[in-house]
Amino acid sequence: MIDFLLTEFNTGFAISLGIVLAIALMEGIGMLIGLSLINLVDQISPFDVEVNFDTDVSSGGLTALIGWLYLDRMPLLVWLILLLSNFAISGYSLNYLSINLIGSVFSTDLTYISAIILAIFLTRLSGGVVARVIPQNESAAISSMYFNGEIARITIGTARKNSPAEAVLTDKFKQKHYVMVAPDEPQTEFTQGQQIVLVEKLATHWIGIKLKL
Repeated sequence: MIDFLLTEFNTGFAISLGIVLAIALMEGIGMLIGLSLINLVDQISPFDVEVNFDTDVSSGGLTALIGWLYLDRMPLLVWLILLLSNFAISGYSLNYLSINLIGSVFSTDLTYISAIILAIFLTRLSGGVVARVIPQNESAAISSMYFNGEIARITIGTARKNSPAEAVLTDKFKQKHYVMVAPDEPQTEFTQGQQIVLVEKLATHWIGIKLKL
């Protein structure tokens, strides 16, 4: 079985599974030190919009594709894990079936193209299930657009102008959100454990000011 998983014609699928395992490992380590890889990636995701099941995605274009793939209804890294996992499962299954049915594998290009197509549709199906679970936990959460004025605490590192550090805040629904924060003044620093107030959202991070007690 190990030989089959790691054989040359399954290299791409083995790499996909390896990436999934690496992400899971980094997320596990990150949680131990108060750093969530999934939340960090989600902060810079171009699909960072509020969950809205009434949104009409039938009008075509990129918005329709994003909605069809459920990219706007779950963290980007979770969606990527689904896609890579489905790609690996599809590829391994195709090669396993071809070996047992015809005694050899299909051409590499055909297998990879077929695996990609299957992975997209499987991600659509599994994404629908995951998207229905995630809103049950997050539908009451505040969108990151409305963090202005919220108090956050630096969790790791030191934040300087144009060099943000991670901070965590807890919304009124007792849910934690991880954001990247930096001061706007070059002489100001935010150190680990310090409380700050979010005042402006930039493309990659928030601008914060020191909390005045």
